[in-house]
Amino acid sequence: MANLERMKMNLRQMKTAISKFRNADVSIIKDAEMRAKAQKLQAKQGGFTLLELLVVVAILAIIAGAVISSLDGQEELAAQKTTVHTMAALEEGFNIYRASAKRTLPGNLDSLICNSDIDASGAGASPVVYTDTLPTAGNSVILGGVSNVARVGGGLTADLGGELTVIDVPASFAQPLVGAGLTSLRYVERNACDADLSTDVTFLDSDDDIALVDVVKPNLIFRAPLVDDGEWEYGAGVEIDFTGYEVDLSADPIPLAILSEATEITGNQNSNDVVAVFGIGPDSDLIGDIIARAPSDGNGGPDKYSNFSVAVKIAECPLLDTEIGETGCEVTDWEEPEDGIKVVAILDAGGDAYDDEVAEARGNQEE
Repeated sequence: MANLERMKMNLRQMKTAISKFRNADVSIIKDAEMRAKAQKLQAKQGGFTLLELLVVVAILAIIAGAVISSLDGQEELAAQKTTVHTMAALEEGFNIYRASAKRTLPGNLDSLICNSDIDASGAGASPVVYTDTLPTAGNSVILGGVSNVARVGGGLTADLGGELTVIDVPASFAQPLVGAGLTSLRYVERNACDADLSTDVTFLDSDDDIALVDVVKPNLIFRAPLVDDGEWEYGAGVEIDFTGYEVDLSADPIPLAILSEATEITGNQNSNDVVAVFGIGPDSDLIGDIIARAPSDGNGGPDKYSNFSVAVKIAECPLLDTEIGETGCEVTDWEEPEDGIKVVAILDAGGDAYDDEVAEARGNQEE
């Protein structure tokens, strides 16, 4: 009886497979010989031999694979188009913020920097006043930036982080930035940004330390730490408050993440623009009233900081053909930008600006 039921089931499955095959679009099969065989079998009026049935099953598998590949391509294209629309929305968000808040920049952006002067153990609702703790470039590193591969390195992608250099920006250039709205900035405790489990973070027990690549919520790493019942949920950051900094005659430099080569982003071929990059995290003043939530780039890996970033022109280096970090374009050579502090681009997780992402979505440029 059981054998009879199995035979009936197999017969139904074969009939279903044949029906699917009769209606399948075999033209999507790339292999010419297999496509011709499929077309010949579809044209057959009678029943199929056992060998032909096996061929039909194989052809259906090929068709299913082709459909999945097609869908995969559509998903990637859809993701790119989503990124493009998000970047456009963020650009518009900055324009609205500038018009409504009368400031160029929102406060409380992510610095993209890890610093050993930062102690996140006491981080909470109250920010740290810059006169109490002000990080220095010498004790700073970029958050990750070692790999584009998922689950390798963590933090920023190599495409973005590899293009950033931490520079102590003198007060003469940092003060206009604060005056333009950057009233606070978030930094991450440095020991939370490495792969060395022997360097303890201040807010966890020594045996609970975690490597950057294993951070579960990398987009939230600049937030104040949340530890629930001894378990680290997210965050290793501290907010540095710059209130009063713009008029402080004795103000120290502020370490910022500076693009090594900004010409492609700014489009200015006549001078080397000095461009700082900040992450648009969930604590940014832009989030809430202007943008409901801090959007993230879906193309970033699970271990990557995938929030979008904003590129801001803060100075100009008049020496042509010399990039930041090369001999000849030192901080002492910087000049104030003629058009003042200016948002020049929104960047995705890979460091691409809007036009680059559009070109990728249209297939005109490789990722």
